[in-house]
Amino acid sequence: MSAAVSIVFTGLCALVTGDNRPAQVLLVDAQGVGTVGGVTLPSHAPSLVASLSALANAESSHPTRVVAAWPGRGSALASLPGLRFGVPEQIGIWDLAGSEVRIKVQGQSGKGVELYRPPGGRSSWPSSPASDDLDSWRDLRFVPDLGMLTGDGRIDPSLVADGESVLPSRVASRIHLDGGRFEGGVPSQRSFREAFFEFAADGRAPRLRQALTDTLRWSLETEAPVVIEIAPVGGGPVRRLVLASGTASHEIFVSNLPAENLPPEAHHAVSEEEMGALHFGAYYALLQNTPDERPLPRRVLVSRGRKAVGLAGQTLCPPGNFSY
Repeated sequence: MSAAVSIVFTGLCALVTGDNRPAQVLLVDAQGVGTVGGVTLPSHAPSLVASLSALANAESSHPTRVVAAWPGRGSALASLPGLRFGVPEQIGIWDLAGSEVRIKVQGQSGKGVELYRPPGGRSSWPSSPASDDLDSWRDLRFVPDLGMLTGDGRIDPSLVADGESVLPSRVASRIHLDGGRFEGGVPSQRSFREAFFEFAADGRAPRLRQALTDTLRWSLETEAPVVIEIAPVGGGPVRRLVLASGTASHEIFVSNLPAENLPPEAHHAVSEEEMGALHFGAYYALLQNTPDERPLPRRVLVSRGRKAVGLAGQTLCPPGNFSY
């Protein structure tokens, strides 16, 4: 039986692809990159979330903690396999800090990944889609490309090396993916779906103007068993999540979002929208060649004549697209 496996990424995540190599997603250590624009970013919590009912080895998967969830209709949790509306479900949360994660599919290796771009004329990019359905946001260009912004989107090679006894200070966790397809996802907040952004630095002309998503999706169709391995880089027990067979789809969530709200005094100095722009500024610290200009995203208008919706209380934290 063929199964569809999906991993949904949100937060400070750097997608690294190219050279027919397996992809990596770096969960950025926000404090390890140092200050951005004179501001220290809040600590982030790199985590993997899955329904325990989706695992064949739930008891031995050793989640960091387990919570009970009562998913409402249309919520993100409601899409986790095994959940029923109004019925509590056990949700596992695995802390990924200091670990490497490998998605292992029996009999598959060395295929690289596909980067999804719709056939000609079928994407609204750079404008936001007219609808909020998943298919409309699949174009990976909704994830900002560091190569388009700086002319050279190559990642610092030291951040994607193997064999260290400790992860680089700028990386909280590394996820390895071979095969499958990367594409954009529907933004987590409705206000993000209706916004249009420009990337500019120091009052200069914008380098890029486009709609953005803060959600990245990897998917794979396979008939083979799938195991997720979480291995501490410095050594220690490896946790294994074996996806249950006989299930048509599996959806896993990986997030790297602020671990806590900013203290009240910080809000007087930096707005939520400015903080979102500074979050994006952390990606420039990951490049092989540090650019002189570091364009940051700023909302300039609402797309397609929609009614304006503020971003108060929300921090836009989109992934970034890099190359080897």
